[in-house]
Amino acid sequence: MAADAWRVLTTLPDLPSAQVLVDVLRACGVGVRVRSDAAVLGLAAPTRLYVEAADEARARALLAAREFSEAELAELSLSADPGVPER
Repeated sequence: MAADAWRVLTTLPDLPSAQVLVDVLRACGVGVRVRSDAAVLGLAAPTRLYVEAADEARARALLAAREFSEAELAELSLSADPGVPER
């Protein structure tokens, strides 16, 4: 897929938080790529999520429909089964 076929969806503060959102988006059928500035695993560094251009509108709608707090992302990143928590 061409590089311009991917769009930045959001930037999260660390890789574990990003991975939770990646799992949710993939479960909804959205193609996702992750790019982190972390030099070593576990380092808190900005992590960008990219989605396929064709899925961008749907991914943004999913993100808007379910805003995650920092606490929720932290809790989900530590859980064994990162599903979408109920509101």
